[in-house]
Amino acid sequence: MQTRTYGDLFKLIQSLAGVGTFAASEKDDIANFINRRFFEAFNTSHIWPRYVVTGEERTIATSPAQTVPYTEASKDNIGEFIRIHRTQPFLRNSALEFDFYVDGNGAHILNLTTADATSAFVTYKKEFTPFTVSSDYENSTVEVPAEFFHFIAHTAYADFLRMDGQTDKALIEEQTGGNYLALELEKIDLRMNNNTVLKKFSTYVNRQAR
Repeated sequence: MQTRTYGDLFKLIQSLAGVGTFAASEKDDIANFINRRFFEAFNTSHIWPRYVVTGEERTIATSPAQTVPYTEASKDNIGEFIRIHRTQPFLRNSALEFDFYVDGNGAHILNLTTADATSAFVTYKKEFTPFTVSSDYENSTVEVPAEFFHFIAHTAYADFLRMDGQTDKALIEEQTGGNYLALELEKIDLRMNNNTVLKKFSTYVNRQAR
């Protein structure tokens, strides 16, 4: 998937502001705004392709019983559980899907009656990780998701304008950024209409724990 650099993002915001460089304190503020808007974009959908992992086998913990934890060695942390299956899903054959509820320990699988069930196949959204950049913001090579790039640039700049009391200009930048994000959301909506990751058909067969 395409990425841009954090340095390019920061320089674009400086260009929008019409300055060669921000003051040191302003740079820190912009960095905070960037992470805030990154988090906002990340949370607008739980099916961003970059962050969705489909049908990954995960261990079912024994304590608490019948629970898939958020973390497992050598695997990405789970930020949001989407679906849990008994066998590898989205292949040729149908796969039994479990109902579950989520708490601080992870996803608790309901009606798991198979005595030797030690794993399940989880479709999930990865945990959010903010950008970690020290002070050389303009030259940072930290990767920025291309699908969020322009949204973050315009809305972080909008936050900067609000901080400066320029609320009318901030509204324009907010709307511009929102338009960019809406286009990206439309793309993933179109993709979801053509695949089965989120399509769940509830039947007597797929509700039975085996």
